[in-house]
Order: sequence, then C-alpha cells, then structure tokens
Amino acid sequence: MFDLVQKNKTVVQVVLGLVSLGLVVGFGLSGYSAMEGGPSWLAKVGGKSITEQDIAEATRGQVISDDMKPMVLQELIRKQLLLNEAHDLRLSPSTQQLQKAIAAIPAFQDNGQFSPQRYQELLGAQQISPTKFEGQMRDDLATRQLLSAFMQSGMTSSVTLERLAKLMGEKREVSSAVLKPEAYLSQVTVSDAEVKQYYDQHQADLKAPEMVRVEYVALSKDQLAQQQVVSDEEIQKYFDAHKDDLAKEERQAAHILIAVPKGASAADKQAAKAKAEDILKQVKANPARFAELAKADSQDPGSKDNGGDLGWFARGAMVKPFEDTVFKLQKDQVSDLVETDFGYHIIKLEGVRTKTLADLKPEIADKLKSEKGTAGYQAQADKFNELVYQQADSLKPAADQFKLQVQQSGWITRKGTQDPLLNNPKLEDAIFGDDVLKKKHNSEAIEVVPGTLVSARVIEHKDAQIPPLPTVAPDIQARLKHDKAVKLAAADGAKKLAALQKGETVDVAWDAQPKEMSRIAEPGVATDRLHAIFAAPAHKLPAFVGGDDAALGGYVLYKVGKVIPAPTLTPEMRQQIEQNLGQMYGQAELTNYFGSLQKKAKIELRAPAKAQQ
Repeated sequence: MFDLVQKNKTVVQVVLGLVSLGLVVGFGLSGYSAMEGGPSWLAKVGGKSITEQDIAEATRGQVISDDMKPMVLQELIRKQLLLNEAHDLRLSPSTQQLQKAIAAIPAFQDNGQFSPQRYQELLGAQQISPTKFEGQMRDDLATRQLLSAFMQSGMTSSVTLERLAKLMGEKREVSSAVLKPEAYLSQVTVSDAEVKQYYDQHQADLKAPEMVRVEYVALSKDQLAQQQVVSDEEIQKYFDAHKDDLAKEERQAAHILIAVPKGASAADKQAAKAKAEDILKQVKANPARFAELAKADSQDPGSKDNGGDLGWFARGAMVKPFEDTVFKLQKDQVSDLVETDFGYHIIKLEGVRTKTLADLKPEIADKLKSEKGTAGYQAQADKFNELVYQQADSLKPAADQFKLQVQQSGWITRKGTQDPLLNNPKLEDAIFGDDVLKKKHNSEAIEVVPGTLVSARVIEHKDAQIPPLPTVAPDIQARLKHDKAVKLAAADGAKKLAALQKGETVDVAWDAQPKEMSRIAEPGVATDRLHAIFAAPAHKLPAFVGGDDAALGGYVLYKVGKVIPAPTLTPEMRQQIEQNLGQMYGQAELTNYFGSLQKKAKIELRAPAKAQQ
C-alpha cells in the first residue's frame, strides 16, 4: 500500500518509457564500467548531460550488470534526442493536458476520482517532488506526441498479405540427427608436446587476472529504518489521519455468470438472459443452493468450481455495474440480474469487513520506520563517511557505531564481482586504487545504489599471474581433445550428408518423432539451417541438409520429409498480419528518423579507459 513502485508498476514509468517502443538505433556503446575519471557525465546530447544519477533513476536504483549499463545509457540518449527535437518543434502539452494525464493514473485515484492527498503521499513515499514528476510527465507526453505518427499501421496490398500468409503459415515436417563430438573422443589423442605448444601460444588467455578479497560495511536506509522505534501513539495518529485510505470497506461476493460474447446476436443475448432468469428463480426459491447452481451453471471458469466465490475486494476492483450492486447488498442478500460487458450476473453478498488498527499496525509501523530512516539517512551518511575516512585503518569503529556487520567478499577482479553490493564501477576503482590496494586504507563511502553506502578495505591481494603448466595441463588436454573431436564429427557429418543427398543408405539415428517447423523461428535451429530446410526442393522429398551447429554442439543432419501447406487465410489472420506489417513499417521509419536525429545532433561519449593489464 505504501510502495509506489511495487504496488503500481504501471505508474510513473516515464524515465525509460521509450524502451517499450523497441527502438533499435545503436550508438556503439561499450566499456561503460571502465569509463575514465574526470567529469561526472557519461554522455552529452546537444549539450544536455546524462549522468550516473540518471542511470540510477532510470533503473529505479536496482543493481544491474556492467553489460546492461551501456544499454540503459543508450536508451537515455535516445530519449534525450527526442526531448531535444520536441523542444525544437515547440511540442509541449498544455497544463490541461498534463492535469488530465496525471488524473487518469489509477494509483492517484480514490473511488475512481483523482485524489490530491493520495498524489502527494505516493510521490512523497518515493521522494519525488510534484514539480519533478510533472516535468517528467511533460517530457513523456511531448515525446509520445512526436512519435505518434510512427506508431500508426500502414496500408498493405492483398497480394502481399496473401503471399506473406502463405510463407508464414507453410511448414515442413523434419527429422534431425546430431553427431556429437563426445562420440568421437575415443578416436582422439593429444600429445604432451601439443599441450606444451598450446600453453606457450596462449599465455595471455591463461593468465589469471589480478584479484583481491575485501571486507566491507554497508549503511542503508533500510538498515536505519529497522533500528527505528515507533510508538503506539504514532501508529494511532497515522491510522486516524489515513483511515479513509487504509481501512477501506471490503466485501466478499459470489456470482453466477451466464456469458454473452461480444458481438452476440439479439437472439443469443435473449437466450442467455432467459437462462439467467431461470437460474435466478431457483436461487430465490432456495438461496442455500447458490453454490450448487454456480458449480453447475456458471460460465465463469475462475470462480464456478468454488461455488462462484470471488473472494474479498474493495471498490475499484470490479466493473462498475457489478461493483455498484455488490456495495448496495446486505449480507446474504441475492441480487436481481446484473448486466455487464461479460453477460448476466446473479450476485450473492457473502460478507462485509474493514481492516482494523490491529490488522494494519505492522504495515503502518514499517511505513513510519521507513520514513524515519529516510529522514535521518543523510545525516548518518555524512557521519559514516567521516568515520571511515578519519579511522582509515579499520572498519570496526564504523561497524560498532552504526551497528553494522563487517562482511567479507569472495575474489574480486577489475571486471567486477557477483556480489550486488560490490559490483559498482566507482567502488571497484577505489578498491584497486593505490590508497586502498597499497596503503590498506578504507575506501571512501560510495553510494553503490540509491540509499546504500559501502566502504571496503583489502584483506588479501593476488597479482595477475600465469599458472604453471602442470596446473592447467589437464584443462588444455581436454580442450584440445574436444576440438579434434569436433573436427571428426564435422568431417563424418559432411560425408554422411553427401551420401544421403546421392540417395545412398546411411546409418543415422534420426529422431523417433518428426517435428513440424515454420519459417519464422524454431528454438534450437540455427537461422542458416532453417533457411536451408525451406530452400530444399519441395517436389523431391525426402531432402537432406546439414552443417556445424555450435548451439547443439556438433554436426546436425536434417531430413525434410513433408510439406505442410499454410491454412486458409481468415479475416482474423488477415487483420493480425496487416497490423504486424504496419508496425514493422512504422519501426523502419522510426529507425530512419532516429538515424537522422543522430546525424544532426552533437553526441559526446566519455572514452573508455585503457584495458587493465
């Protein structure tokens, strides 16, 4: 109830809203985690800076891998390109449009109406000011207006549609056989000289990177919140101030639905109503049979097996005619027929309840503790940072004062670690810096994610080194044997394929059950193999294709045994294909548009640092 992000995931997602549109223009970003020191910006688009803080806000403070960070930065660059263009074109929503868009967000509504109090509370819980949120909404509306033209479906000729439907719907019945390298290992030998030669030629690949282990302490808002004390008086005061929102009336209802499909004829609708009226008469005659009749006659698969029970719900959970009726009934009362877009309902009210202070006390206590922890975080953060700096030879003073646990990491390289608290570029740079690595000092307190500070010190260090030959010889020998076995499998596979294509009989272990394959995509089948399967002459079957397949780990043979024609193109299929084509055309135009924006905009990226040796 108190967490805007978790409870209202469709709300306020404007920072990276363009990701959902599938934009595909690339900027060649790489090496994000190794950015050089200096300015805090990561990229500049037309003079507008994108910073580490923007990355954190875009990902809602969640820890993401180094591989993902360039992707997030790329999306932010795209968004800034659009914002700059919208500004140049003077595209800006009016105050009325902005107010209407915000008021339409369900999370800010109470009983279907915009609630200023709820608006302030939810933004406050996420530490977002109304001014900042409204600015983000303005940007989002402006960019959507700019992109709206590209999201419209285009026109496609009937000939193209039918041709595509035939290609997309046609299938092949295919059997496969995989010649795995493991089956050829017994034929392979690797000498000591070959192992030594590989060792000598791959020193750089075999070199173990520089590594450290650290001990560290983490100060977070959550930890501070857990240390807070909340009195019963504070809980009571909060409950009294927010009772209308926290203690909403909930009702438990059961229903019997006689469904009416969309577009049903008048005759079908009348027949459904007559059936519902007959069931209603039986219920009115004997309300105790409600659950029995629901199990027998209700056409709601989600509730009929439970006697029509829909569980507990508050206002806003059901369609309006249904909800209005439920909240007018008395306990155990049965309604007359209620018509909704789903059909005809017979409703029985099973119970009424409101949450009490006792029910909500743990939730309110957590909320108040969180607020206290957040309020005191900055002051505590300053003290924490000062303490780890002043007493740089140990983390124990900070751990004792702030009641923190000193933790130890596994081995960390300059490329990062799996520990989410330590996988942060700034912290990694600090750990491998002279002050921490050589002087054995505490690192500065670094905010690894919003609301969490970490200070670390090195407890063990290993220089980059090449392991001795006896240590890695077994791994080298296994790799060389596998490589030779792969070549034997490929040679044998090519020989068998040539024989099959000549019509000769070959001992091959085909799949017991052939598989139907389509042109679009087949899991586990390489794209070039799929193309070859459909390029095989359909008039001369069986046909055989094959080749190396790294994903399956060997040489793969395919036997095309049958052509399965595409089904007849129905109006529904035609409409779906036309929509998909329109989206594809729109996407292509959008890609070109982004290309033009990129060319005319001045985009600066911070250069990656030189690779560490």
